[in-house]
Amino acid sequence: MSIKRIPLYATLAIGLSCLLAAVIFKPSLCRAEALSPVSNRDTPEADAPRFELEAIVVTGSRIEESARSLPKNVTVITSEDIEQAPGNDVIEVLARESGICPRNLFGHDKGAGLDLRGMGDTSVSNVVVMVDGFRLNPADMAGADLSSIPLDRIERIEIVRGAGSVVYGDGAVGGVINIITKKPPEKFEGRVLASFGSYGAFDSRARLGGRKGGFHFLADAQHYESQGFRDNGFLTKRDASLRLGLDLMPRVTLSLNVADHSDEYGLPGPVSKSEAGQEDRRAKTSRPDDEGETEERRWLGGLDLDMGAWGELSLKAGYRRRDNTYLMGYSSLLPKENQLSLIEERSDSWSLDYVKTYRLAGREHRFQFGYDFREAQYVRTERAANQRENGLVENEGFFLTNKWRLTDRLDLSAGFRSGAFDGVFRSDARKTFGVYQRWVNGNRRLRAWRHSAWDLGLTWTPFPDTTLFASYATSFRSPNVDEFALADDDLRPQTGAHIELGARKRIGGRAELSASLFQTRITDEIYYGEDPRTGQVVNRNYEEATMRQGVETDFKWYPADSLYVWGNLTWLEARFEKKRTRVPLVPRYKTSLGLEWRFSESWLLALTGSWIGSRYDGNDPDNNLYDKLPGYKVFDCKLTWERGRLKAFLGINNLFDEWYSTAGYSETYYPMPARNLYAGLSWSF
Repeated sequence: MSIKRIPLYATLAIGLSCLLAAVIFKPSLCRAEALSPVSNRDTPEADAPRFELEAIVVTGSRIEESARSLPKNVTVITSEDIEQAPGNDVIEVLARESGICPRNLFGHDKGAGLDLRGMGDTSVSNVVVMVDGFRLNPADMAGADLSSIPLDRIERIEIVRGAGSVVYGDGAVGGVINIITKKPPEKFEGRVLASFGSYGAFDSRARLGGRKGGFHFLADAQHYESQGFRDNGFLTKRDASLRLGLDLMPRVTLSLNVADHSDEYGLPGPVSKSEAGQEDRRAKTSRPDDEGETEERRWLGGLDLDMGAWGELSLKAGYRRRDNTYLMGYSSLLPKENQLSLIEERSDSWSLDYVKTYRLAGREHRFQFGYDFREAQYVRTERAANQRENGLVENEGFFLTNKWRLTDRLDLSAGFRSGAFDGVFRSDARKTFGVYQRWVNGNRRLRAWRHSAWDLGLTWTPFPDTTLFASYATSFRSPNVDEFALADDDLRPQTGAHIELGARKRIGGRAELSASLFQTRITDEIYYGEDPRTGQVVNRNYEEATMRQGVETDFKWYPADSLYVWGNLTWLEARFEKKRTRVPLVPRYKTSLGLEWRFSESWLLALTGSWIGSRYDGNDPDNNLYDKLPGYKVFDCKLTWERGRLKAFLGINNLFDEWYSTAGYSETYYPMPARNLYAGLSWSF
């Protein structure tokens, strides 16, 4: 539907109608043992499936291990969580987790980013996003394009907060988000889905997979379109992927993952402070002709070899081609084709992981060696400005980790990385020679750095239901291609030191609590701002260190067999170490609450709410130039009906029609969608 707003009375009427239908057609609540994720276990003390203590993750070390053995704050989101909770994209799913704040400019997932542990405006360069072992972060400041990952494709999402530079290298400062897509099923099966919603939204998806002998495959496709909440806020995207696997022999597996993404989108730009305060103005745009489009293809090939007593070896090779055409600042005085800008990126990646378990002093320990190499060729052409930026960047490194089982309840882990960054950059200009225009190459600028990082962690399990952990780690981030294009002469990598203490406690089979205290000190943090010596606005390093200290708490609780309640609270102080002002765009607190009530065999109601505190303007590091961005509260709900292979759902986002913006610069804002709804139907076969 293309309506711009949904009146509250209509929203309530729809919700009550669905609830009434549930009562009429299924008046009796199902038995507790049929509903409970706990009661179908052998004992009432068994673990509920959403408890982190028993989750298996690969993010911490690129190999599978129990979350309880990691000395970090870890969250695992399963495909079941995604299916049942409100939300239409990865950003909406992750935005509710502790320590994560969304950064959204257009009201949809295109161009949106996630901030872990208060990285602020450069969060997209300080958080690493992996998809099946492929690094989604591009060479520039665009950030990982999460719009290219349909929810239907995801098996689980792992969030490991804090430094991950030993294993993941450059940019793993605030944390690592690891998206693991679905594996081919054991038997032939598929699924189709169609949904519609406010602002003319329509979403269609299909998935098909199976196995024949040692060969297995999974293919999926999605088409999504929406006019958007704001004028010129449209988004149309198409995604397709193919996952192939071949078991050459019991211990040797070949794999190939191919993904294709294309989109077209509007660029409505910000609104002024006065326009943001007017309901009839905040959806307008002063840039009706600005737009962009993307074509991206990536593939990842792998070889996994189990050598028995000699260990396990994994080799991966990846490639990405990204072309992004866009127009910003349209002028009717020039032909449109002369105002287009184009980003072209071609990147290659290689990685090797070797893991060996061994026995020493009667206990089993684990050793890991890893190597990775990434090369990115990047060209950004701005025809209107007659400028062209070129970059060739290489990142290379190896790492060693070891986990020692000191006692039956105590693990010690340590890791070290050594790496190198090499970059060649050039700025070209298009000049006129008579009646012709030619590109004139600029001077080459060379940059080379050597990096190192290390970490140390201790995990203690005093009781089977309790884990305590402590860790110290260092991190680093090199400037990216965009930052070099307009940079201070002395622009250099940033480094960080991270300390974390935490605990996870399971209470019977009904609840789990976790808490983490952390401190991050970053030296030479990279940002875009004014050089006090020259007055020029460039990418540069802060002259003083930044300090981030905080607490993250989570709880998960099954008060009844048919009811699941969860929540989290994050308190964060992100300040400059000497002048004590706050880092822009980082809220002091954030909390989320949610519940899922399965009130019959077929019906599930999910409610979520998030509160985000106020933040200083993105262009106000001194905290005295502009008004703060106000805090906001957003509630979403979703009703799901399921019978056999058929599933229907109805969701309402921003239930109470809150006006809010997740980003703001110099008192200009990016309004997020008002109350909106969506509904859909899926069939599995």
